[in-house]
Amino acid sequence: MTVTPEQIKTTRPLTPEQIAEYHENGFVIIPRFFEVQEIEPVRIACENDPGIRGQETEFADAKGNISRIAHWTELGDSLLGVIPRLARIVDASETLLGGECYHWHSKLVQKLPRDLGNFEWHQLYGGVYTAGCLFPDLSSCFIAVTANTRENGCVQVVKKSHLMGRIDTTYVGEARLCSPERMEKVLERLEVVNCEMEAGDALWTHANTIHASKGNYTNKPRINLICHHNAVWNEPYKREGLDHRHYIQLQKLPDSTILEKKYQGVLENQKFLGKEYGYQQIIRKKDLE
Repeated sequence: MTVTPEQIKTTRPLTPEQIAEYHENGFVIIPRFFEVQEIEPVRIACENDPGIRGQETEFADAKGNISRIAHWTELGDSLLGVIPRLARIVDASETLLGGECYHWHSKLVQKLPRDLGNFEWHQLYGGVYTAGCLFPDLSSCFIAVTANTRENGCVQVVKKSHLMGRIDTTYVGEARLCSPERMEKVLERLEVVNCEMEAGDALWTHANTIHASKGNYTNKPRINLICHHNAVWNEPYKREGLDHRHYIQLQKLPDSTILEKKYQGVLENQKFLGKEYGYQQIIRKKDLE
């Protein structure tokens, strides 16, 4: 009997308590959202090819230190194409957003040993807004491929900051970030939470949740895989150069797909976003003006 995507349901649904925490605080950590053996192939692939096939984009922080991200939208049969389609990811995203979603993009974020690049205070909606999405109806799932600690630059979130709406951005040096003047007052009033996680844990954040991460001061890499999904009704109104941001129906996969090894490779069979979309270069202020 053929199973349709509508009949595929997660075996790891979010609990009512986790859903309530997300909406109240703008984030929630789900322990063991993935088994270690499910995400271990990603860790091995990244450590064997820390440059991720030359497909990373470099971002400068306020002091000029570099951080690296590899982005993709295409969801094929590689492990990187399978993970954003898993029922546990799609069902959780649709639960938090309140309806059908589609894949916006995913990314691998590596902090190599002694890599001092910071991600400054920012919101996902800060960039998505300029792409033409009218609402902050996107979800983000940070999957810890390796342990995330304060020492290696775990994600930091500002608790309840999603309730403030979109914050204006500005440049400090080459870094685009939330207005420092406003952030000074935000941090006086709201709590910063260090989202330490074990490999396989997941952090879900609202698109308006302010977040950041510091450098990696350890001798081991810190790797996260982040899946972003957009609500179908929030498809951007802009078209030119943004076809890859528009709605494509997700082909949802059972949660068992990875353990059953129903995927083809990790990095080698994945198409990443390249120069035709403004990636694979150093993203600096002058490139965006």
